[in-house]
Amino acid sequence: MKAIGQLSDCDLHPLPLVDAASPHPASDIDLDQYSGVIITGSPFGFEHPHEQKTPEHLRVEERIDALTSILLERDFPTFGICFGLQSLARTSGAPIVEGFSEDLQAPEISLTEAGLADPLTGTLPPKFHAYTGHADAIGSIPQGAELLATGTRCHVQILRWGKNIYGTQFHPEITREGMHLRIETYGDTYYPAEEKPAVVARCDAANTQPAHDLLASFIHRYQQA
Repeated sequence: MKAIGQLSDCDLHPLPLVDAASPHPASDIDLDQYSGVIITGSPFGFEHPHEQKTPEHLRVEERIDALTSILLERDFPTFGICFGLQSLARTSGAPIVEGFSEDLQAPEISLTEAGLADPLTGTLPPKFHAYTGHADAIGSIPQGAELLATGTRCHVQILRWGKNIYGTQFHPEITREGMHLRIETYGDTYYPAEEKPAVVARCDAANTQPAHDLLASFIHRYQQA
């Protein structure tokens, strides 16, 4: 993410929500000291059975629910990625569902009419590829959100709330090298081990630069605000 956004360590303030000792994002952080918020992916899923959720999982959910409520109320510059998008949608009342999962691949993403007209996504090609890998998805367009991009298997790929809050189901922060690491880490979750060479090949064949450009554009837009 630092390379894509041309950010230094001083530009970023990582906040691990899973760590009980870290500041609470809704009560211990002064948002006015920041240009924006990026909510990344997570190994935790909203659709996991409640009885199987660990204390760490529940802590992340409580903290992200509290944070996204404030972000949406303020229309604070935010970019939600995968779990981050789902967090924003969930707070907006949309169901998070199974059945629209995408394995480790780079499917085609298509901008909607609203996406073509949006000042951030409108600079992208009408169709582009982006890396994915998720089990849950958004079941319907949440209240107050605009659908900016769709996919063939997973319909909701980019949403915008207000003027300043964006979210993607795909991963614009993952580079080719990052996807290789993801394949090594999560491979058995998405495909049989013997399919690994084919998965690597299809991911390497995709040009995902427009997805990276989207994240970079968001960072530069609000970093200069």
